Amino acid sequence: MEHPYKEYENSLLWATINSALNELKNNNDISINTSPEYIIGYLCKKITEG
Repeated sequence: MEHPYKEYENSLLWATINSALNELKNNNDISINTSPEYIIGYLCKKITEG
């Protein structure tokens, strides 16, 4: 299923959030139960909306 945040996928913001999320996950600082695309996309949307 496609997520509603496709417009952000190729952005630097997406890449930065994705990298940070992966670091947190790999360090066992967080666990992710939701598809990462929805988390990253939601954060991109909120940040760009101001």
